[in-house]
Amino acid sequence: MVVLDDRGRVLLMRRSDEGSWGLPGGGLDVGETWEAATRRECREETGWDIDLHGLLGVYSDPATQIHRYPDGRVVHCVGVVFLASPVSRVGTGDGEASGLGWFALDQLPAPLFGPDVPVLRDAARRHELPFIG
Repeated sequence: MVVLDDRGRVLLMRRSDEGSWGLPGGGLDVGETWEAATRRECREETGWDIDLHGLLGVYSDPATQIHRYPDGRVVHCVGVVFLASPVSRVGTGDGEASGLGWFALDQLPAPLFGPDVPVLRDAARRHELPFIG
């Protein structure tokens, strides 16, 4: 998900597993909808409750969505990405993030989590129609 505050800044988390900055997110639990998973993952990872505002895009391109972790695991990320806004901070997160920050879309920290780069690019452009690719 791309959580944007009222100043247009995006919520990023520093990933505990590799130190890169990325968007909160994760997988579906059995029987869960995309919307419910998005809300749950944001609350778990960042401590923020959010409102969803629609689909930004679906990301599956192997050129950008295959990622190798420091431990050697290779994953092909498929992201169903919603635009969201923060409602309230209700916790501190589950430890997947070693830090959180709000950043202007034209002043993002480095390094960025690779699969999130095209998502952040599209968030900055604000497609009128969802991106699928």
